[in-house]
Amino acid sequence: MGLLNELLSLLFPPQKQYGTLSVTIQGEEVKSHGEQRIADFLSRNGIRYEYERAIEVGIWIFNEELCRPDFYLPDYDVYIEYWGMIDIEDGYKRREYERKMKWKMAQYYKYNIKFISIYPRNMRNLEWVFRKKFQQVTGQSLPKQSAKRRQPNYGATVQERSQPVPPVIGNERLPERRV
Repeated sequence: MGLLNELLSLLFPPQKQYGTLSVTIQGEEVKSHGEQRIADFLSRNGIRYEYERAIEVGIWIFNEELCRPDFYLPDYDVYIEYWGMIDIEDGYKRREYERKMKWKMAQYYKYNIKFISIYPRNMRNLEWVFRKKFQQVTGQSLPKQSAKRRQPNYGATVQERSQPVPPVIGNERLPERRV
């Protein structure tokens, strides 16, 4: 069986997996390091968010789920999409991803849904890019982050984060309970 699997893997290479399950500073599991960085940025800046909240469209009982953007900011009624696979090497998958991305954006415009697009190239300067796009979409400025900053482990995966993470509110870590 081992030889047969080897031959099959040469003929049909396993599909590359994109995204690595990661854990935010609040202990929430997300699908990629990029999403983790965005969630941690929101948490450090005291911005409440819901991860992958469904957008429903329709009337009354005839609602249907349109999509599940990466983040929803309930205090601002704004969604955030992290387009993390836009730069993948596999041409076919990239074209499919772009097609879905354009469809989602068209739906957001059609239903007048406020959203912020974040791309992998934005991650180098996430704070500046996010603040600029946030102001463009909402007409508001985010309050400046406090001087006390936490340095999250952006490379941590679900498997590597075996210790429970104490809850975080804004920039302050709550004391751990002793049992």
